[in-house]
Amino acid sequence: MKLFIPDNIFASIFTSTFPSESNVEVVKKESALLCKQLETDTSAVALIPSLDLINHQTLFVSSKIGISFDGILSNAYMYFAEKEKKIDKIKVRGDVSINEIVLTKILFSERFSSNVEISLDAKQENSFAGDYIIIGNENFRLGNYKKGISFSDQIAEMLDLPYVNYVFVSQDKESLEQFNSLLSKADEKIDNEIENILSNLNYEEEVKDFIRNGLGSVYFELTRNEIDAIKELIKLVYYHGIVDDIFDIKFL
Repeated sequence: MKLFIPDNIFASIFTSTFPSESNVEVVKKESALLCKQLETDTSAVALIPSLDLINHQTLFVSSKIGISFDGILSNAYMYFAEKEKKIDKIKVRGDVSINEIVLTKILFSERFSSNVEISLDAKQENSFAGDYIIIGNENFRLGNYKKGISFSDQIAEMLDLPYVNYVFVSQDKESLEQFNSLLSKADEKIDNEIENILSNLNYEEEVKDFIRNGLGSVYFELTRNEIDAIKELIKLVYYHGIVDDIFDIKFL
């Protein structure tokens, strides 16, 4: 079975617990390209940004596993210039997906009554001039997370539910059912194996400590809470006029 995942630290933590006999071929891609892979690899599974579902409503979605956050750990962090009274422009950089673009607009509209202008930033890592949301591994490679605000925490507070950042999907029902069956008790396995997992990650010890201490705010299994959170995300984009209709998600 082929599995397409984003190249981030949390997806890597998840895949490190796969059983050796699972025969899953893991392929890393940019988040924005993950759904595209399923157009040609129709029996593959992919870990996609949750809001990609609004443009791919026919995909089957795992009701068992995904990646969710509700605390200081996050795949994206917000960085603001000092002594700034009003935020009206934000640059985004890194492994940018539809989630960060859409949810940033909604977050600033709902929580700060601000209609922010979002632009993609093509500058080098560790370049800051203004207000930023940085997505992916740059936050951890360079230690910037220490001065950032967890994007996931902000979204979780807005929803009053965990922020389901990524979901597992497939065009093929059988493939997704098989994938679900491979990965029962994912949270427990990661908790039990976290020391071995972290030892194999190429990050500073300070980063590993940060992940170890915050792991309780990351969820690799979906419960009723996370299922409700995905539905709330869809309702949220509907209420903000981003989709025309609320649609049923094809959970398996």
